[in-house]
Amino acid sequence: MAKTITLTLVTLLIDRDASTKLPTTVPEYEQSILEEIYGEELVTELETKDIEVEDFDAGIAFAGLVKKYGGNSDSDTARARYFNRQRDLEKFIDSRQPSTAKAAAKATTSAPAKTAAEKKAEKDAAKAAAKAGKDAAVATDFTELLAGDVASITEKLKDLSDADLVAIEAAETEGQGREDVLAAIDDESESRKQ
Repeated sequence: MAKTITLTLVTLLIDRDASTKLPTTVPEYEQSILEEIYGEELVTELETKDIEVEDFDAGIAFAGLVKKYGGNSDSDTARARYFNRQRDLEKFIDSRQPSTAKAAAKATTSAPAKTAAEKKAEKDAAKAAAKAGKDAAVATDFTELLAGDVASITEKLKDLSDADLVAIEAAETEGQGREDVLAAIDDESESRKQ
């Protein structure tokens, strides 16, 4: 579905080797993929800029990511780690959108934009949370639960903690990656937020 969004563009300097340093500007959601491919220490953030994108279509953006990084298995694996499904990209972009209350406040008063340091801190916190979720998936064995059918898995989701939901989603993504199971996990997570 096309909509107008705020998208952060990030200018990065990628240190390919001793004599090759490539500057590139990409949407913020690609930064983690590039850091995974080249190594976080070889990708330097130079600047960020927020832009308004009209008629943004997450499906087209996701298809572009798959095409761009699908050329070899390492880059495709890095892309899939962060954005395995279109829904992953949509969630990332939605989490970066100003809320309507924030947008209204911004319209009446000009709020200062986030500094690069604040954005980096948020990004680092998100990475730590994602890593914690993956670590929890390794630490907790969900093999028996995930071996069941979709109906039995869905039934048992309500008994899991929030951390276990994150972990089981990571385990399913790394395992079979069944869309209906992942959708049920997302639905359970969303119902807890209300």
